[in-house]
Amino acid sequence: MSETTVSSVHEHSAQENEEILKQLEQQHKNYLSPRDYVAYILSGAGDKNWETFNSQQSDFFYRTFLNAKPNSLSVASVVSLIVDTFDNAISGPIIDRTRTRWGRVRPYLLFTLPLWVAGSLAPWLLPGHLSQLALIIIFTIDYYLTSIANSFYQPSYQALLFNLTPNVEERNRLIATDTYIDLLGVWLPSLFPFFVDFLKVDTRLIYSGGAILFIAMVIVFRTFGFFALRERVPLATKEDMQQVSIWKSVKQVMTCQPMWILLLKNFFAVGKAVGARVQNDFWLNCFGKISYGTIAGLVTGLPSYFVLPFAPKMTRKMGLKNLASFSYGFCGVAYFIMYLVGYNPTKNTIVNFVWVTLALTACGAFNSVQRYCSTALTGDLYDYIEWKTGIRSEGTVSAAMNYVNLLINPASTFISSGIIEAAHIKSVYRNGRLVRQTNPQMLKSLWAVFALAPAVGRTAKAVTLWFFKVHGKTREQMMRELAEIRASKVLDTGAAAGETESIEE
Repeated sequence: MSETTVSSVHEHSAQENEEILKQLEQQHKNYLSPRDYVAYILSGAGDKNWETFNSQQSDFFYRTFLNAKPNSLSVASVVSLIVDTFDNAISGPIIDRTRTRWGRVRPYLLFTLPLWVAGSLAPWLLPGHLSQLALIIIFTIDYYLTSIANSFYQPSYQALLFNLTPNVEERNRLIATDTYIDLLGVWLPSLFPFFVDFLKVDTRLIYSGGAILFIAMVIVFRTFGFFALRERVPLATKEDMQQVSIWKSVKQVMTCQPMWILLLKNFFAVGKAVGARVQNDFWLNCFGKISYGTIAGLVTGLPSYFVLPFAPKMTRKMGLKNLASFSYGFCGVAYFIMYLVGYNPTKNTIVNFVWVTLALTACGAFNSVQRYCSTALTGDLYDYIEWKTGIRSEGTVSAAMNYVNLLINPASTFISSGIIEAAHIKSVYRNGRLVRQTNPQMLKSLWAVFALAPAVGRTAKAVTLWFFKVHGKTREQMMRELAEIRASKVLDTGAAAGETESIEE
């Protein structure tokens, strides 16, 4: 080997080591300014308010004001899933291969809005005298429209979070900050029951007006996010993507064990979802007004304000997986204890209300930490797949998870609908007002669904997460080798190098 060749090898090796060190430094450098934090938090503010309102009120609205049977909603969900298979299968690879002047994922924040608005708004404007067959057809169409929009929006918005900075600790701080602001930013949907109980207006009009308000908020804040956010993490070049076929990308994602662990964990959310579906029924029929739930919520959310700021520090001390498993396990035990004591330990309504409120406060003590952990674990999953494949493919991963969730959701809907039907839980709407029921058997069934279902779901999540292997030494090795993978891309492709330089600037 000539001296020139040896010199060239040494020079290349030195350059490679320099790039690896540079990538390691990028994993610890701070990139986000206060403006970036504000821009990201506001971009999702509309969706978070809508999700809170929709999850709390939609099922109750459909069953009470449209007289939709739970099984009718389940059938519509399954049928829309069947016809929605195609776009969910292709959305991820399309997102990963998108390259526009506005970035890879930002365009989907805006361009998916028309379909989403059409599908989300229609059910709140339906007349209340339709047949079950008509409701099945209409809800199938509505579910399908929103599902098409979400097939592209949700993976894009999730990917955007993990492309704002390559620093994992900074990313976790952004997740914690965003989660903390959520505690303050979704107060309006929580106040909604007061409007229902105390406004002297037809109750149905209040619900429909609330839906219109929160959908309008989604439109405003998504549009803001499109213009305010920027993607910073270097992406795979077109040449890199061409070397990996769509089928190979999907196959690599679908055989990823950590992804399936998170999907199984998501499935057990059915427990909390069942409890949430009957919460209005519970407060109305057990205490007389659904606004009791709002009053309780003012107290039950307090621990989150004090616990969540310590989540990034607890992550460093315990590890993300351990923190997530502990928080779910604690809440599961608290719900079990609450169920065993019962909602009616005395004949005094005020004492009963105070007891239920304090019990729910304990049950929800780590709710915000769970949300933080869930998002951060998804980030570790994205990094894990990049480690295994060499290519960032958040779109494919998110789409795959959303696709499997679409299969899971009908199952969970059938489970929850079956439980509600078996328990004969139904609230009465008469002469423009909600009417309290006092049947002891129904009240007992309500309490079982309200308390026991979340207990089972939270405990199952805690157990499932013990099998999530992106943790400890494996995670440390992953981050070191990711630096090498990203450095090799800088060496091999001028485009990637240019993108990395723009990040440093």
